Amino acid sequence: MTAKQEITDLTICRAAFAAWVFTYHIDLYLNFSAWLGPFAGLIRRGYLGVDGFFILSGLILARVHPELGSPAPTRFDFMRALNPAFKAPPRAQLVAFWVRRLARLYPVHLATLLILLGLVAAGFALGWVPRDPGRFGLSALLQNLFLVQGWGAATQGAWNYPSWSISTEWAGYLLFPLLWAALNFFEPIVAVQASIICFTVVGLVFFAHHDSLNLTYTLGLVRFFPEFIAGMAMVRFVPLCADVQAVRRLALVAGLVLSVGGAALGVDLLAVTGLWALLFALLMQADTGWPPLLGERALLRRLGLLSYSFYMSFAIPELVLCQLFRRAGWTPASHAAVFAAGMVAGTFVLAILLYTAVERPCRRAAENWLAARVPV
Repeated sequence: MTAKQEITDLTICRAAFAAWVFTYHIDLYLNFSAWLGPFAGLIRRGYLGVDGFFILSGLILARVHPELGSPAPTRFDFMRALNPAFKAPPRAQLVAFWVRRLARLYPVHLATLLILLGLVAAGFALGWVPRDPGRFGLSALLQNLFLVQGWGAATQGAWNYPSWSISTEWAGYLLFPLLWAALNFFEPIVAVQASIICFTVVGLVFFAHHDSLNLTYTLGLVRFFPEFIAGMAMVRFVPLCADVQAVRRLALVAGLVLSVGGAALGVDLLAVTGLWALLFALLMQADTGWPPLLGERALLRRLGLLSYSFYMSFAIPELVLCQLFRRAGWTPASHAAVFAAGMVAGTFVLAILLYTAVERPCRRAAENWLAARVPV
């Protein structure tokens, strides 16, 4: 896979998933999805953009870090005894991986927490008590600071509530070397079986949770890990079928039909399966070296690069706008255009600031630190 293909296909998917989640949250206030009639589910199932991120995260990590497909040092001697071809990666590679992942997530997460802390403190000083002030307690703040709020301890969205999924991503990053080593220990065909098992688990979760995958906080990890592993697994077996054009076309068509149809019908399981198939088609296209399926889209690429900061930003203008509307005696639905415009403008402005002043500099600083201290 070339860098160009990764940017134009997978990065555009990041932009699409972030926009889907954002639109869903605005619709919770404005209910404009009702205008779509039988297709309202395409908006009301926007929380499934998070599931797209989970699959994409496992896919990208596995594709970018093949060197971690061996057991961690000193921990898997029995596996190396069974498979002498395995060689443990140097500890420096593991350190570098976790440093890069933490630098990818934490600076923006911390910045949004500090912004919210300042806003909430100023609000209390002015007598502007936020809705559900219990969300902004000390215990929840500590969980957010340690990125464990999505591991089952929290029961509600606290502080920057979208970050629950970032917490589950961090849990996946911590276990990624172990999971990726396990998938690489067996033949690629086993990864196909692993994917089937993962989606069986997703199906069981879907039915157990009243036909919904909108699980957060206490059950976030149950939603995350099967999809994350399924994304990793496809990297193992995609070389087996990438050159077969019929398979690529089938995955693309099935992905479009299942993702759009599943969302429109309100069947989360079908929609997530479709998202997996779409990403599988894009990965096969990239693996063969063919031109990107989505073509050259410079603007969408930039939005994809901005997607993490964008996703982490929208809760802040939401808090500010809701407070201002309450003070003015308005409701978001009564002034829908003002609320929607404020959300879009506020989220984009904050996302651009976070990306340029926090996300990109911190990632560059992490790379410089690794280059100086961790030989790989």
